[in-house]
Amino acid sequence: MYDTLTAINLAPGNTSVDLPSDLKAQLFEMSTCQRHLLVGLGVWPDKALSFLNDNGIHGLSVYHGSEAYTYLLEVITGLKSRLLGESEVAGQFKKAYDSYKSSATFNSVCGQILEKLMKDGKEIKTKHLQSIGQYSYAGLAKRVLQNHSVSGQILIVGTGQLAQDTAKLLRKLYDLSFTGRNPEKLDAICKECSGTAVAWPLDFTNASGLENFTAIINTVGADEILFGPSFFEQWNKQDDCKTFIDLGRPSVIQTCKGISEGVYRLADLLTLGQRFDEAKLIQVQKAHTAIEQLTQKRIFGACAAFPFGWEELQFA
Repeated sequence: MYDTLTAINLAPGNTSVDLPSDLKAQLFEMSTCQRHLLVGLGVWPDKALSFLNDNGIHGLSVYHGSEAYTYLLEVITGLKSRLLGESEVAGQFKKAYDSYKSSATFNSVCGQILEKLMKDGKEIKTKHLQSIGQYSYAGLAKRVLQNHSVSGQILIVGTGQLAQDTAKLLRKLYDLSFTGRNPEKLDAICKECSGTAVAWPLDFTNASGLENFTAIINTVGADEILFGPSFFEQWNKQDDCKTFIDLGRPSVIQTCKGISEGVYRLADLLTLGQRFDEAKLIQVQKAHTAIEQLTQKRIFGACAAFPFGWEELQFA
């Protein structure tokens, strides 16, 4: 079954491609800000490629068989991300898989491969990439705060996984407050991290009630601007030493201020995260080697268990 596995990665800017419904139903899809993946077995990925090419979609990266499995493992473990080793992509993959599994067109054979990918990805992260967790988005936010010698109260905007990861890294060092749209999740994260809840919605125009926060970390992504120019002007009105870190995707901030004014965007953090020392690069190389070994283990194991090809399995 692995021999007909195909993974297609669309180049940035092509993430909104709308496949025909009958074709879309036969493929596993995962979309993030960095990639749009299409994964499938048999003829369906080839049909997707033909459709994309016929509609002028180019810049595609296509992987088959063992190369596809290796590539997908590298994606899941964060080795294909701009921030090497980041863990958020594994959660995105799991979420996309859960959606795929609940669909009426779920392919159990493809599902088995995806489940093995998630299992192998977890093993790679645990054995080889655990100690570079400081380079996660939450870890980079922590480094920024420490570099700026930030003290006092910090507000984390959002209650999702990224907010939780950030809170776990910061709760022993800072006085944390939280805000978010979901009151149940807000209550849960405040209890877990001994934080204070700030009522949503915020005063996004005048920053009223937020003056005492020396730093704000936003983890919310949306197709709207929440923190605009007036917010930053008011929030920084009496204190030029405040720090705003935006981890949201898509970004919900709009301001001409940058690093020199204490405003860090995700791209700024990614630049910081790419500065790996030699020891970290050695760990990454070990992870790549382990991925190759796991891929071979899966391929040869499948050949032993299923001595027939994909076509034979379909009509057995």
